Amino acid sequence: MSSAAPLAAPSHRAPDPATQPSGTAAAWSAAAVTVPHAVGLGLLAFAPLAGDYSLAALALWSAALPGLLLTLLAPRAGVVYAPTTVVALLFAAVLATAHGAAPALGLSARQVLAVSGATVALAFVFQWLLGVLRLASVARFLPISVTHGFAAGVGLSMVLGQVRNGFGAGAAAPWDALLGWHALAAGAVVGLAWWLRGRWPRMPGLLTAVAVVALAVALADFWGAGLGAVFVPAVQPSAFAWPPLPDWSGIPWMALAQQQGSALVVLALLMALVNSLEILVFNQELELDHGLRGDANLALRRESLLGALCGLAGMIPASTSASRSRIVLSQAGASRDAPRWHAAIMLGVAITGPWWLHWVPMACLAGGLVLAGLMQVPGLMWSLGYARRSRVTWAQSWLVALVFAVMGGVGALVAGLVVATFVLLHDSAATVLRHVRLDGELRSRRLRRAGSDTWLAPRMNQVAVFELQGVMSFGVAAHLAEQVRMLLQPRHRWVILDAGRVPAWDSTALAQLRALVRDLGQQGIAAAVAALDPLAAEHAGEQVRAFADLDRALEWAEAGILAQRPIEQRPARPERDLLGEIGEGVPRTAADALMALLEPLDVPAHGVVFRAGDTDHDLLVVKSGHITLVTLWPPDKGLRLATVGPGMAFGEMAFLNGAARSACAGAERGPAHLVRLSRAHFDAWARQYPEAALTVMNNLAQIGARRLAVTTRQLRAVLE
Repeated sequence: MSSAAPLAAPSHRAPDPATQPSGTAAAWSAAAVTVPHAVGLGLLAFAPLAGDYSLAALALWSAALPGLLLTLLAPRAGVVYAPTTVVALLFAAVLATAHGAAPALGLSARQVLAVSGATVALAFVFQWLLGVLRLASVARFLPISVTHGFAAGVGLSMVLGQVRNGFGAGAAAPWDALLGWHALAAGAVVGLAWWLRGRWPRMPGLLTAVAVVALAVALADFWGAGLGAVFVPAVQPSAFAWPPLPDWSGIPWMALAQQQGSALVVLALLMALVNSLEILVFNQELELDHGLRGDANLALRRESLLGALCGLAGMIPASTSASRSRIVLSQAGASRDAPRWHAAIMLGVAITGPWWLHWVPMACLAGGLVLAGLMQVPGLMWSLGYARRSRVTWAQSWLVALVFAVMGGVGALVAGLVVATFVLLHDSAATVLRHVRLDGELRSRRLRRAGSDTWLAPRMNQVAVFELQGVMSFGVAAHLAEQVRMLLQPRHRWVILDAGRVPAWDSTALAQLRALVRDLGQQGIAAAVAALDPLAAEHAGEQVRAFADLDRALEWAEAGILAQRPIEQRPARPERDLLGEIGEGVPRTAADALMALLEPLDVPAHGVVFRAGDTDHDLLVVKSGHITLVTLWPPDKGLRLATVGPGMAFGEMAFLNGAARSACAGAERGPAHLVRLSRAHFDAWARQYPEAALTVMNNLAQIGARRLAVTTRQLRAVLE
């Protein structure tokens, strides 16, 4: 699950070998969290067997061997395996339940271990079935408030568990000086580790804090302070030992099923569901934050098989350790060496632990668990800025976390919420793509000269347009991203997502959008979103290119295609040819005479050239800048009909037939410089140059035909 404050913020860029620490250093930092965390959880989990076997051996080997097996048999770059909080705490509940039934059923300690192992193996069989049923394909529909709340609930449960346990003094410890000393030592570990982590971010602060506080207690006891009798040691002094193997013979399974069967099965189901969700949520984070794509269903199945094997051997199974993996990813990136070094360090701890673990007070490990619990809470949930920006999501996360921590049994809450949202969101995902246009059928309303249009038309198949619809939430955006990646072809270099029919985006969907834009950019494909809601555009970030509407996004893609033209094929500067497209083919003498009749017209930014209903009949040519033709001025109140640029004429209909203007024209983006030709001046010139006038009229006819074809194409696209 999420970590509230990883040792360094995860980076979207590949680590720089010159500045990033080695895999060994990253593994040491991760192990610095794992040692007090996993060992402390192991000691708590196996506490009922302390009078029969070496608690150090049970805890240390569970902390080392399962993670080592997963590292060797299911390696993943940057992913560390270790016993996780959820599995360890539920393992403790299973073992406590089996141990409670031991006196009535006559079970020995090794038989209790066998019953616990069978229950844990059943849990991982359930997890394997979830992988076979492809739970990961639907887990992406979990809202971010639930996943954050779930992570925070686990962390708060760890903190409350240490409070109830008297910070290592025992659950029955009275609130007296003894408990006060334990609380002081645990608080010292938390405070020192937090200070060390802030002062030296790459230093293993938690392990250092545990060692410093344990050394301080030992020195105080050596100097006669008597603290040795106050603090409960983590374990009693012991020699090196292998973990005891479960005893599978002589267990009254039927009597056990009748007495504790339902309780053990419920715990197994809860372990499977909770651990699976933790794995799936972290896999989602790997893809979104680090670009590491993998098969989450395969991860579920692989970890299940080894988890069942470790459970049958009487050990706490390891799983994907999100908090420790974040340390590795932030420090060394997707390193394949760091997980191996982490497993080797834990193996060394298991071998040497019996000689030093009894010097560590349980209060120090309790402090480590408190800090690990606080770090389990996602950092966003501590952020006041996030609380103000996303108040509803933030409140939902804390509600789920508090229900988990106070009431327990949050599996039912999460499962109910997931089932309730799956059907709705799956249906939304199935229809998220309203139209897909991959062959350049769409063009912008930006009108261009014949030469530019001739270059552009056959290359518009490089532009893919996806029209979206419906509320973009949770897994809908993940499904959309999958469909876009699947439908794109090698020729596509521009992708436009038309969000004009999307009324709302949630934070998870925006995270998926950012990841999609990033992945396409890495493939050399420029992506943009059209008609993105302003609030969503603000939260999407600067890396997501947004346009006010589809037309402007298409114009952006067309400009990119035109920029590919060789220099020699680009049009001449319009200042040298004031007539633009209407003067093509006109002899030089006649053209010079006609240009002498042109009148300059400067249009300021947002200025109007003419409005619908005006009765002037002048023909206008753009010298520089751009002119927008709309049904109503200002443009945001009407429909944009076309945009014309340098060298292009407009107002030709009134010029030809003398009718009133049918649209408005003005400078939408910035100032424009035009030239104006009145009909009276043109008629006088035409009598002097009749053949040249026929050429101009023919040019106007071709301009009208091209623009009619553009309008027809746009109308067909709308009707489809």
